[in-house]
Amino acid sequence: MNISRITKAIAVARRGQNFKDAENIRDKSIDLFLSPQPNETDCQMAQVATALVLRCFNGKIRIHSSGSNRRLRALLEAEGNKMGAVERLDFSPRESGPWRLAIGHHVEGMISADASGWTARINGVFSEKSPAAPPAITFAIACAVAKLFNQAIFDAHQNAHESWDFCLLRFLSGVHSPIQMDQKISLGRIGVLGAGAIGSALGCVLSISDWSGAIEVIDYDAYQDPNLETCVFADIQDVNRPLRKALALAEALKGKNLDVHERRCKVEAGAGLLAEPWDAFVCAVDNPETRRILDDANARVLLNAGVGASKHDMGWVLWTQHGQPGQTKLSSLYQADSGMETADAEDVPEEFREECSRMGYQGVSLALPFAGLAAGSLLAASLVQQANGKQTPLSFIQLDLLGKQQRMTVR
Repeated sequence: MNISRITKAIAVARRGQNFKDAENIRDKSIDLFLSPQPNETDCQMAQVATALVLRCFNGKIRIHSSGSNRRLRALLEAEGNKMGAVERLDFSPRESGPWRLAIGHHVEGMISADASGWTARINGVFSEKSPAAPPAITFAIACAVAKLFNQAIFDAHQNAHESWDFCLLRFLSGVHSPIQMDQKISLGRIGVLGAGAIGSALGCVLSISDWSGAIEVIDYDAYQDPNLETCVFADIQDVNRPLRKALALAEALKGKNLDVHERRCKVEAGAGLLAEPWDAFVCAVDNPETRRILDDANARVLLNAGVGASKHDMGWVLWTQHGQPGQTKLSSLYQADSGMETADAEDVPEEFREECSRMGYQGVSLALPFAGLAAGSLLAASLVQQANGKQTPLSFIQLDLLGKQQRMTVR
């Protein structure tokens, strides 16, 4: 039984709803409204929004933009081809429905996303704009699509039109003047452990950047069918082969300024690659066992990200930073007795009790691609912070994308 992890998440969150009904709920068409003359930032935000909407929903994506924009169309069709679903894109819509997202401008009653410099703005637009940094673009869209998903799938309207700003260079919320981006950024030598949902999201951010650096993508596994939805940078051809995740991510980033290579290996305690010198080492895996052995990574900074894996924390994003004096060790956040929370029997859909796609219910995370993208955005921004020698003093961020987003926990 090969069931979408997004459908699984919906079924569990709606307290034991069967998979068929949970899948049907996703059959919604989404309208994307762009400004009359979309700039490059708008086009990139529309591209990222299309990647997320294609994975989260099953209906049409209607693109509302006056005039013809070949650049915009090419970007969106590329995302449609990645999913094998270019026919879902409607560039000449004659109608619009209730689920609408405005990109780069404001339309009354719609959820909106904008970005300028290093600042992401949700449900608001900038009067004076400058080219946006990639993490600001992806973070703004991740937050906006999360609100759209919460509204359309769970009928949760309470925080749909919450307005807030977040600077991805300072990890600072609140209204402030956006910092302009520096195009020439050298990240140094980066190790990325994990090319699944979070690693793929980091790759998505890197793909729209002009940054340089040497990236080693470390992952032993090949793609499985559910990865097409959960990995926002995945391509259906790579998943169907199936291609190794690290190799697929490395190949997808070819042609950029980055020098990206695959490291096909399992990382265990005492692994030699942990002793190699890294400017930053990124933990993008989803298991506590691996996280507990990374304290001694020979890196200037150890970065970690995670997403919620149960009905209690679905849509949550975690970012942590380690290696500076006074900061906690990564292993302290993942004690040996920590693990996925056991769901009450009545909350588990019947299909979970009988059979599942590849693993038992407790081993399947309820991944949502916008959560992975928000995590990848924070990681990408952290890499730039360390490259510039201006790391944030924060060591912990927890964000509930399906709640009041600006009420994040930081320390």
